[in-house]
Amino acid sequence: MHEFNKYQMINPEYRIVVLLGGFFILSALANAESIDPRSPAEWHTQLALTDKPVKKWLPARISQLEAQREQLVAQIEKLPQHKPIPLTVAYGFHSTQNSPDIEGKREFHHLTADFVFNNRLNSIGLVPAFDPLDPLRRTYGFPKRFKVEVLPGSGHMENGVWIQSDSAKWVDVVNWMDEDFPDPGPYPVVFSDIDRNVSKLRVSVPKCETGSGAGFFALGEVYLFRTEEGQIADNMSVFGNTGISFTASDSLSVLPVWDLEYVYDGVSGLGLPLSEKKTDAEDFVVRFDGESMSREPVRIILDLGEEKRIGRIEIWPTQAVQNMVVPLFGFPGKVLAELSNEPDFKETFQVEAVDARSLMHNDNLLTLICVGQHARYIRLSFDNLREFMGSPILGVGEISVLEFGKVLSVGCEVFSEGIPEASVDQLPRLVDGFSRQRRILPESDWIIGLAKRRPLDFRLNQVEQELVAAKEDLRHFLVRMGVLGGCFFLFLMISGWGFQRRQRRQELNKLKVQITRDLHDEVGSSLGSISLASEELESMALDDAIKEELGELSLMAREANASLREVVWMTDQITIRLPALIEKLVERVERVLRDVVVREDISPDCPDIEVSLMVKRHIIMFFKEAVHNCARHAAASQVWVKIAIDDEDLHISIADNGCGFDTSKKQEGWGLTSMKKRASELGGKLEIESRVGEGTQIRLIVPCLNLSIVPASLYKTSN
Repeated sequence: MHEFNKYQMINPEYRIVVLLGGFFILSALANAESIDPRSPAEWHTQLALTDKPVKKWLPARISQLEAQREQLVAQIEKLPQHKPIPLTVAYGFHSTQNSPDIEGKREFHHLTADFVFNNRLNSIGLVPAFDPLDPLRRTYGFPKRFKVEVLPGSGHMENGVWIQSDSAKWVDVVNWMDEDFPDPGPYPVVFSDIDRNVSKLRVSVPKCETGSGAGFFALGEVYLFRTEEGQIADNMSVFGNTGISFTASDSLSVLPVWDLEYVYDGVSGLGLPLSEKKTDAEDFVVRFDGESMSREPVRIILDLGEEKRIGRIEIWPTQAVQNMVVPLFGFPGKVLAELSNEPDFKETFQVEAVDARSLMHNDNLLTLICVGQHARYIRLSFDNLREFMGSPILGVGEISVLEFGKVLSVGCEVFSEGIPEASVDQLPRLVDGFSRQRRILPESDWIIGLAKRRPLDFRLNQVEQELVAAKEDLRHFLVRMGVLGGCFFLFLMISGWGFQRRQRRQELNKLKVQITRDLHDEVGSSLGSISLASEELESMALDDAIKEELGELSLMAREANASLREVVWMTDQITIRLPALIEKLVERVERVLRDVVVREDISPDCPDIEVSLMVKRHIIMFFKEAVHNCARHAAASQVWVKIAIDDEDLHISIADNGCGFDTSKKQEGWGLTSMKKRASELGGKLEIESRVGEGTQIRLIVPCLNLSIVPASLYKTSN
């Protein structure tokens, strides 16, 4: 007997972690509702129960979605990891292609499982076939309409053979013949809680699915979990002909891709049965140098503690170091399993995988079927090791010994031959119940958990898409609100500025009015007093020169007083109308001219036309100049003022019986040049008639259309 490097588990927390983890997963599965609906009616009932009201207000909607996402992530963490592994061969079962049904008679593809013994069926798992060339891992040929029937296990044993009763009839346990089954994607479909004794099971798919299929179907794997001691046990599909046999009404056999046996070989492409939540547990990885590596195979010996019935041994691949994408990193090419009740392995039951890596289909488990052998000791010999960086390397994630779905090897004693002394402390990693830093799950928990995870993953993907859309909508909403807020703030600023400007203008207008009122009251009163005093002094003066100067002073006072009144009037007016302007012109004549008879001829049909400020100024200054000439130069006793309006023009005429002048000669001080320029800027014309000793007549003609517009050029004068 070889000398072993014996190593026992020194950390009992591993066993506690495994037991507690399994308890929580089993509790989650036990408290959950049925996995997949067995009929469209159950499906619609489930949809109705999952419908929840959606909040419309975006921040509340985002909070709702984030809460849903956290809840979904927390639920998914308790379920198996979903990481499908593409298969290079052994895709699964594929039926043949058929023509449409004839004369309305429905024909079916049948996939039948015959149980050698009467077994109590708990759950049925159907795994879709995957196309490895499809990066999205979409399903291929999963039946849209189908039914699953069972033949109850009524009969008797005769000479060790189960004889089925002739009265037994097929019973539907799943029926999706009236509506398409929802696409499961890269997840298994599990119909649970069958819980009945069955002798046969049959999956029936229409050869021509009306409006919903192409007349063929494919499955990657079929799982048939039995009930043992009231709990879900192992998968009966992998028992082989000793426990169950599969037949098909038609099968497309294209080795090594499609064949009937691939539907019950235990390889599904779903990945490894691991939990989603990661841990700190490491895998067993040993690198050999030239001295430590002998020509003999490396051996690992497990001591189960007592004799136990062993159904199969699963050997797990490890994950490549340094995050390299290398399948089956360090996995041996040849594996020999020896089972014995004696530590010296004199009498053994052997199972050998000569080309182990080819049996694992890219990165799956290596399963060694032990057909229920009883043994306490298991010796695994690993040979044909791969090299890494020039040295042989052995990498194993876990060694699981199972029967009826129960793991018998967790925490058992582990021995080794050919392992370097420095790596002996890694031996407990082989039976710690963890691989790739995740907990290893029983096959039934794994398949059922993946089926439970499917709607959660679909919903999580939907929630994340809705969350991205809601956040994008909120961003657009905030941008719009920001733009509107900015525009509103700008509007408030402009409105505030306009309000302040209007208030300031009103205050300035009030100040202007107050100033003009004060000028009218103070300056106007003073000018009136000056005019009266001048007139009194003029009447008392004896010297002609002084008398003329006092007369000139009185005239200037009267003119200034008239101009002041016009300023006050214009300040009070919002707009200047033509009738009011004419009234002010006549008022100036009456105030300025003293001891002169003024005769007025004002048209009664004066239109109510608004006069622009500049036109008003030109007309008043023109009229002021004309009246000034009458008062200062004409020495007239009578003045005629005529204002008339026809269809097109405004006529303003001032005539006197004064001294007159020679129009052919240039006159100094009469302001005729200024009046001509003002008439030109108004777009009108000026007519002057005068003879020496016969008086003067001045006529201003302005088009009515020009009264409301601003002249193109402004006459710059202070007159």
